[in-house]
Amino acid sequence: MLRLLAVMSCLFVGPALAASPLDGAWRLDSGSYVDDQGQEKDYGSLKLQGTKLLADGHFSFTTTQDGRFWAGGSGTFTAGADTYVETPQMASYPVVEGGNYRFRYTLDGDTWTLERHEDGKRVEREVWRRATSTP
Repeated sequence: MLRLLAVMSCLFVGPALAASPLDGAWRLDSGSYVDDQGQEKDYGSLKLQGTKLLADGHFSFTTTQDGRFWAGGSGTFTAGADTYVETPQMASYPVVEGGNYRFRYTLDGDTWTLERHEDGKRVEREVWRRATSTP
């Protein structure tokens, strides 16, 4: 009976994507980015906080600055062994040429560290911690 229900649910819902080890809820721990003037900006000094959700090849994130909305976006992602690519479909900021953000990443337990480079220089670094049900 359980096997029949599982088969029927696949027929109605469709096949599920293979789960990524990155799937889940993440909280921004730290980071930095390079602004338009080439200056590195530290997320902590800007009082940035964020949450990112990943599931079934889709992502969504919201970032606040000192408790107020700062940025948000959603779209699709792909992840390889050490490469993570976001393709925003909606964003509160202008999307880069080509519409993809390509990161190199490491996943160490519940710590996910991403770095994005342009023209051989790091332009963004983020450290995320897997969210838990307790604060």
